[in-house]
Amino acid sequence: MPLKSYLFTVLALLALTFSACKKKGAIEPKPEEEGLKVTLENVAEGQYTASPGSSYTFQVKIDSKMPDAGVNIKVDAITDPGGVVFPQNPVAPSKDSVINVTLVGLEAPRTVKVTITITSGGNENNKIVKTFWITNKSDE
Repeated sequence: MPLKSYLFTVLALLALTFSACKKKGAIEPKPEEEGLKVTLENVAEGQYTASPGSSYTFQVKIDSKMPDAGVNIKVDAITDPGGVVFPQNPVAPSKDSVINVTLVGLEAPRTVKVTITITSGGNENNKIVKTFWITNKSDE
């Protein structure tokens, strides 16, 4: 008799094990965002641009599909040469395909290297970096 009770217990455990290991439905991965494609308007990307004064407005144009969470834009302006940082006003997160960015504090006749980092609001790995130089050509 003891053998039958052990056999029943072992079979019950095997049945529970196999039923618990039953394959569950496949988990679908989250769809990937389209990689950001961006152009800068009113500046010569990767080249030099002249500013008529201490501030200059240009546009960041999102050419790819806009991410659901929008984009974040970070602006860094550093004198070239010299490495002096010119603090810039923060750019609000946006879902617009054309975003105005205004550079401030441009001193004559200094050249400033401007680096724009555009990042998806929902995926920080989806980003693009653009660079240009700007010189205040005013007589101030």
